[in-house]
Amino acid sequence: MSEPEFLICVECESPCYVFDWRDEKVTDAMCEVCGNDDADTFLSQQEYEELVETPV
Repeated sequence: MSEPEFLICVECESPCYVFDWRDEKVTDAMCEVCGNDDADTFLSQQEYEELVETPV
């Protein structure tokens, strides 16, 4: 996967443009809306759509 233009913060579902992407994963991110900075809680748009479409 190439570097996305933005990530989605799972905490508040906002797009995030402040992040570092290395080896096809998020290494650092900061949500300017809610302040979340846990890199594990950011997804690419494709990953987010797959998560949302998956029935629980």
